[in-house]
Amino acid sequence: MPGVDRDMKITCDQTYQTPLTEFGAELARMIKDCAHAQIAARFGYAVAHDRPSADAIESDIGYCLGGERRSATIAMATEARIFVKYFKQPNGGLFGLVECFLPLDHDTGELLAELIVTTHQDEFHLSLEDISYAAKSI
Repeated sequence: MPGVDRDMKITCDQTYQTPLTEFGAELARMIKDCAHAQIAARFGYAVAHDRPSADAIESDIGYCLGGERRSATIAMATEARIFVKYFKQPNGGLFGLVECFLPLDHDTGELLAELIVTTHQDEFHLSLEDISYAAKSI
């Protein structure tokens, strides 16, 4: 099945910093466990395009680790850094952002997985927006 931008409906109470941080920690654990199908089923993947979501997630993580002459691995023993941010005035339904930075071994950068919180007609949704490589400034 091609990738779709499925999302997870969440409650208003789950839009606070602590629950969103917990969703970020859950995503980081799933990435470390290579649970790509579970990530796709739980959060969807907005940028899967015409690819099956789980395959797109696996491919994008692989590119972050091995693309552009990198040969990094996710640092399994290191906790992810998770930041929750809110849009000052929800624009186009954008409500919040959860940034999950997973440290890498054999590279100074990090894998960045972003969850986005959207709102429409008093409903809130959470989805995996993007997976990318984040260079650390030295």
